Amino acid sequence: MDREKIEDKDVVFQTGNDVLAPVLNSFVLHVLTEAKNKGIKTLFFLARDAYFDYLVAEKYVREFNLDIKCKYLYVSRLSLRIPLYHLDLNQALSYITLGGVDVTPAKVLNRSGLTPEQGEKFAKKIADCLQIKEEDQIPRHRLGEVRSILESDEEFIKILTENSKNEFGYALDYLKECGFGDKEKVAIVDSGWVGSIQLSLNQFRKCLGVEEPLEGYYYGLYEIPAKAKEQYYHSFLFGPRSGLRKKVDFNNCLYECIFSAPHGMTLRYKRESDRTVPVLSDVSTKQIDYLNQLESIFSTYQSELFAKLGSFEEICKSFNNPATQENIEKTLFRFMSYPSNEEAEVFGKLHFSDDVIDYDNAVLAAKLTEHDLHDNHFLMRVYYELREKIFGHRYVVNISGWYEGSVMLYSKPSKIRRHLTEYRHYKYYLQYSKRKRWIRERERNDKT
Repeated sequence: MDREKIEDKDVVFQTGNDVLAPVLNSFVLHVLTEAKNKGIKTLFFLARDAYFDYLVAEKYVREFNLDIKCKYLYVSRLSLRIPLYHLDLNQALSYITLGGVDVTPAKVLNRSGLTPEQGEKFAKKIADCLQIKEEDQIPRHRLGEVRSILESDEEFIKILTENSKNEFGYALDYLKECGFGDKEKVAIVDSGWVGSIQLSLNQFRKCLGVEEPLEGYYYGLYEIPAKAKEQYYHSFLFGPRSGLRKKVDFNNCLYECIFSAPHGMTLRYKRESDRTVPVLSDVSTKQIDYLNQLESIFSTYQSELFAKLGSFEEICKSFNNPATQENIEKTLFRFMSYPSNEEAEVFGKLHFSDDVIDYDNAVLAAKLTEHDLHDNHFLMRVYYELREKIFGHRYVVNISGWYEGSVMLYSKPSKIRRHLTEYRHYKYYLQYSKRKRWIRERERNDKT
C-alpha cells in the first residue's frame, strides 16, 4: 500500500471516529426511540443514504432485543418516479424539469426514463429552442420553458407514458415482496432534504391497498412536497420552518457522499426466477473500499459503546441530550464549513452526483479557479441572477458540491478566509429565500 493511500485511510479513520460515528449514532438512536414510543413495528431504511443507518440500527435491535424490524429498501428517486409518471403527468413534468447543480438538456431527458436513443431528438429540440448546446447548463429560471416544450410534444408524452406503465408492475411487485404493503405501522428512514420519495412510496402503498400514510424520519429537511402533510415528516437536525443557521453550516452534498452504500444506485426492477430484484448502476472499487473502511470504523465504535454502556437507555441518554448534541453538531459543522486541507483532499475527491441519475464523471469538491470562487460570492451571485432576469444575459457560474472543500484545495492561501465568508453570506441569502418561498407557497396551498 502506497503512502498516499495510508494517509487517506488515516484521515478517514480520524474523521470517522471524531465526527461521523457520533452523527450517525445520534440520529439512529433518535429514530429507534421514536419508533419505540409510537409503536412502529417496521423501519424501512432507504438506499443508499440510509445504508449505514440501517446497519447501526440493526445492531442496536439485535444487541438489546428491541421489538422493531429493520429492513433495507433498494429504491431511488428515479426507480420510483418513472413507474408513477403515467399516473400524474403534471407531477412527472415537474420532476423532470427540477433544478440542480448542472442540469443540461441531455440530463433532463435522462430523468424521463427514455433510452438515450429515444431521448436524443428531444434533447436537441430543447437545446435548439433555448439556443444553447445539448451539453450546456440550463439556467434555473428557464426550466419552465423546458417544461412547456416537453408538455406540448405529443410524441414525448406518449413515449414517457408507455415506458412508465411498463415499469410500474415491477416496482409494485418489488415493494410488495419486501412487505411494504403489510397492514402494520411502518416508517421510512432517509437522509431527507425534500422528502419526495415518501410521497412516491405513499402512492405505491395505496396501490397495495394500504390507506394509512407513511411516517418519515429524516436527518434534515429543507422542504416537503406541496401536497404532503407536515405531521408525517419528522426531521432531526433542521426542518422546513426551522434551523436557518444549521442549514448554512450544513452541506447535504457532503453528507450524501459520506453516508452512501457500497453498491450502485437503483435504476429499476426486473423479474429474476421467482422474485423481483433491483437493477443497480456500477460503482467503483475505490468507492467500495472507502465505504467498507467506514463500515468497519462504525462497527468498532458501536461495539465499544456496548462495552462501555450497559443498556439501550444509557446509550440514548449519553447521546440525545442538549450538551452532547450541541458538541456533535459543532464538530460536524466545523468539518463541513471549515475543513482542513487534509479533509478537503480526502473527502473532496469522493464521487458526487446532484441528479436522479448517478453520473460518474464528477467529484464532490470541483476544481475551481480563483475567478470561479469569486463568482460564488454573495454579491456576485445576486448580480448574475438579477442581470439574467432583467436583461436576459446568461452567465453560468461554475459551482461545487462542496464549495468549502474547493476553497481549501484551489484558493490562494491569502484569499481563503474571504471566499469562505462571502460564500457563507450567500448561503444565508439562499436558505432564507428558500424558506420564505416555501412557507409562502405552503400558506397559499393551505388556503386553496
